[in-house]
Amino acid sequence: MAESKRSEIYYINLGGTVGNAGALRYAWRTPKGSYDGIASALGAVKAKDTDKGLIFGANAPKPVEVSITYQIDSNRTGNTIRFCEPDKVNGVTTGGALNGKQITVRGKKYQINNVRIAGQ
Repeated sequence: MAESKRSEIYYINLGGTVGNAGALRYAWRTPKGSYDGIASALGAVKAKDTDKGLIFGANAPKPVEVSITYQIDSNRTGNTIRFCEPDKVNGVTTGGALNGKQITVRGKKYQINNVRIAGQ
């Protein structure tokens, strides 16, 4: 089952050729709404029950992790980590693909301030 009451499954294509032929589909379960409105910019695809070849829990290869800073209120910011397809990293970190978007964290929506590669 690709979706439950509280979670959903996403995957990112790693490697492969044109049209992701031969790509490894790195999959994970995430709280519902975690990738709403930002999935395509990150290269994350919401899995369907009919998707085959999803690989869960692989240590390598793994998608890039990006750190997303968001505005909680006028004085506080928060930070969360999301997976990102390697081909999309430049677009979300320096290209501004998530500028003006909102991220859902623990069921609440927040304005995205900044995206960088996690750990940098």
